Amino acid sequence: MINYTEKGYGIHKWLADHGAFIREVDGVLVSNLPDDQINQLIADYNPWPSEKATKFAEIDAEFEAAVASLTAGWPQHEIQTWNKQEAEARALAANPEAPTPMLSTIAITRGLTVAELAQRVIRDADAFTAASAHFVGLRHKARQLVQALPDAGDYHRLPELFAITFGQ
Repeated sequence: MINYTEKGYGIHKWLADHGAFIREVDGVLVSNLPDDQINQLIADYNPWPSEKATKFAEIDAEFEAAVASLTAGWPQHEIQTWNKQEAEARALAANPEAPTPMLSTIAITRGLTVAELAQRVIRDADAFTAASAHFVGLRHKARQLVQALPDAGDYHRLPELFAITFGQ
């Protein structure tokens, strides 16, 4: 008799990597290996490392998508100027005599004063930083929840791992 313990999605790959399979036929689990061998493979399988790695990859992909949404619709070249614009805007806020070659050109082209543009740049930079920090915090929280789970045994806790999401 096969003593199957649910250990997550990776167990079937683990078994296949060892030349084994299990499937249900008429409500009974069958394998291509003798029961004692398949039971030993099932007992030996530790799902935590691979399932945690999969969950970390999911969290990181969701994080990347969230962060990418902050710059969606902006051309890459313009994004590359944001640090320079912010530096000039903050320098101008600290010293009204600070040189602002980039902001001055953008302001003239847009029909704004440099001071108006600098205020907008600082406002937008602060909002971007806050949103980025929020996403970083969500990523850290989700990864900490994964790390807090066991590295072996306690297979009944695998659903806790599967339920963890970015933004939780």
